[in-house]
Amino acid sequence: MTPNVAGRCAVVAASMAQESVTSPRVAAALAAHAAKQAISTLVVSVLLGASLFSPMPAVAKTDGAAIGMCLITKAPLALGRCVTDPTCIANLLCIQTCTDRPDESTCQIKCGDEFANGVTEQFTKAAVSDKKCVPQRPDDGTWPVPKSSALVQKFDATEVVGDWYISAGLNTAFDTFDCQLHKFEAPSPSKLVGNLQWRIKDPVAGSQFVTRYTVQTFDQDPVEPGILYNHDNEFLHYQDDWFLLGYKPNEYFVVYYRGSNDAWDGYGGAVVYTRKPTLDKKYIPDIKKALAGVKLKWDDFQLTDNTCKPRESRLEEIEADLKFVETKVANGIFTAEKEAEKAVVDEVIVIEQELEAVPRELVAAGKGFTKVIVKDIQLIEEEVQKDIGNLEKSFKRAPTTPSDETSPRLRRNQRAAVKKPAPGPDSTVPEAALESR
Repeated sequence: MTPNVAGRCAVVAASMAQESVTSPRVAAALAAHAAKQAISTLVVSVLLGASLFSPMPAVAKTDGAAIGMCLITKAPLALGRCVTDPTCIANLLCIQTCTDRPDESTCQIKCGDEFANGVTEQFTKAAVSDKKCVPQRPDDGTWPVPKSSALVQKFDATEVVGDWYISAGLNTAFDTFDCQLHKFEAPSPSKLVGNLQWRIKDPVAGSQFVTRYTVQTFDQDPVEPGILYNHDNEFLHYQDDWFLLGYKPNEYFVVYYRGSNDAWDGYGGAVVYTRKPTLDKKYIPDIKKALAGVKLKWDDFQLTDNTCKPRESRLEEIEADLKFVETKVANGIFTAEKEAEKAVVDEVIVIEQELEAVPRELVAAGKGFTKVIVKDIQLIEEEVQKDIGNLEKSFKRAPTTPSDETSPRLRRNQRAAVKKPAPGPDSTVPEAALESR
C-alpha cells in the first residue's frame, strides 16, 4: 500500500468519530489539517532522481511556506498530478522522513532513486527548473576542482571502449549501487559515450529491484586530457565534470567527479572502474596513491555488488518489500498521524472553551433581558395608574342624568317615599288605596 498522509488523517478522523462525539467543526478541522499536512509534505520536498552522475536535487534549508505557495500558484498542474500519483506522493513522504537526519541529503536522494517515474520527473522539472520554486543549493566547497598535478597526463577515449564495472564507490548516494555495468563507445579519441545501467530497490513497482538506464556523453578538455565534460543536458540543466586521477589501460581507471544542476551546485563523488565485476586487490595501493592527490582515503570507499543476481522469488520479494516500506515510511506516517491527533485535540479544547463560555453568555444575556422586562412592566404600571386617575377625575366631573328607563310616575313615588313616613307594622292600608297611588 502506498503511504498517503491525507489518507492516514482520514483514518484517524473516522476512528475518533467512532470513539467520541465529534462536532462538524472538529471534522472540518481534521480535514483542513490533512490538507495542510499534504501541502507541508510537498513544501519540504524536492524530488530526487536516479541518474548516477546527474542526481536530482537535495532539499536545501529554505522557506518552506514560500516554496509551497509558489508550487500552488505557479505549478498547480504538476502539483496535482504528483499528489494523485502513488509513486510521486510516496516519494514526497519518503523525503519527509529524512528531515533533520545527519544524512539528510543522502536520504533524500535515496528516496528519489527508489520512488521515481515520469510524474516525479515532470514535477521536479516544473518546481525546480521551469518555475524556480526551489532555490538552488549553493556549492559548499565539499568537492573542489582538483589541481592539474593530481590528474593523468594522457588519456585516449578509444582505449576504454567496451564493458566496465564500477567496482568501488565513495558517495553512497550516487556511487555504490548494485550491478553497475557501463558500456562505453568512443566516436573519436576525445569523445566518450557511456550507456550506463544500475539497479534500484523499488517496492512500489512490486519487484525486488528495477534496472535503470541513462546515456551520457563526455568531451575531453582540449588542454587537460584528464578532464572530461558532460554538459548541455536538458533535465535540470545538469552538468558533470570527470577528473581522471589514475589509469591503467584495460584494467582500471579512477574518476573523481563534481557537478551542478538547477537545484544543487557542487555535488560530487568518486568511483573506480574495472574491466571485471570485482576489483583486483593488487591495484589498491596504486588507487590509494591516486586518491591522495585530492585528499580522499581509500578506507572511505565501499565495494559494490556486481554479481547482478536474478530476481527473488515472489514470496521473498514481498517480504523484502514489506520490510522496506515499514522501515522507510513508518516514521513519516507516525509523525503525520500524531500531528493530526494533536490538531484534533487542540480543536476540541477550543470548542470546550467555547461551550463553557456559552452559559456565561446566556446568564449575562438573561440578566439583560430581565432588566428590560422589569423596566417594561414598570412603564406599563405607570401607564395604568395614569389611566385610572384620569377615569376617577372623569367620574367626579360627570352630571347626574336620569336614565331613559326612569318614568315620571316612578320619580313621584320616589319623592313621596321621602316625604311620608312608612306605615308601621300595625298599619292597615286598603288595597284600593295602594292601587290609587
